[in-house]
Amino acid sequence: MTRDKRPVRKPPQDPPQVLAAELYELHVAAGKDQEYLERWPGDADLLGVLQFAQKYAGALKGDSFQKAAVLRMQLAEWLRLAADPFQLAAIDDARTGHLTWEEIALKLGYIGRSEKPNPGSAKNLRDRLYVAVNGEPGDRRQPQVAHLIDRRVAERRRAEARFIEAGEARYAEVDAVARALLNLYETGEILLDPNDDGYWWEELADAVDDRQGPADRARLAVYVGAVVRQTYTYAKRTNQEPAGTNTSRSLLEKAAAISGSGPTPTAD
Repeated sequence: MTRDKRPVRKPPQDPPQVLAAELYELHVAAGKDQEYLERWPGDADLLGVLQFAQKYAGALKGDSFQKAAVLRMQLAEWLRLAADPFQLAAIDDARTGHLTWEEIALKLGYIGRSEKPNPGSAKNLRDRLYVAVNGEPGDRRQPQVAHLIDRRVAERRRAEARFIEAGEARYAEVDAVARALLNLYETGEILLDPNDDGYWWEELADAVDDRQGPADRARLAVYVGAVVRQTYTYAKRTNQEPAGTNTSRSLLEKAAAISGSGPTPTAD
């Protein structure tokens, strides 16, 4: 199996604080000469716990010794993962401070066969860290994946820009429909699920009253679509009309159209 096709290595299942607590319990359960536990660093100091547990590893015997070794191994993995964002930021700051890749390689100990710094290794480290910090769970720590992540980010930005542009173009119409829907909601002309807490209607009301910029204005259509889908879903499930009058039903249809909610279900 090639490296690209192997399963991506996942972090330990238990969080680090749980691992630290289990280490402590193993030492408590040892049952003899526990005075050293008075110097236990506490679960918040994970590096201190790891150093302490390693120092006193010999206090445990048999299965406890083995279990503690596994816990230390897993805790060390968590600490390594936790350090990744800091090393990435430090490398990027060093580059911002005009340190060359050769100088960074020298500081990190990346020395080639010619006894000279290997800038490519330093750059690859940075790219692997970038993947670890900014990538998706299935991404491997390979330098070439960093370019894929950049493309993902760029595409998300382009999609957001298109979303905002479309929202700005139709904002006046969406705002008018949103206000009309809220009016119908307040006067009881919209079919409501008695078990619903009104979350999406409250979100819509907040979105109408509090729009800080183009992105907020564009997302107004999202909340319009949410209340429309909720209304039609309940109407179809209970075989009822979604609204009490032809005018209000027409408004729901218009809201569905401009919010991109798709075909509006009707009562059977």
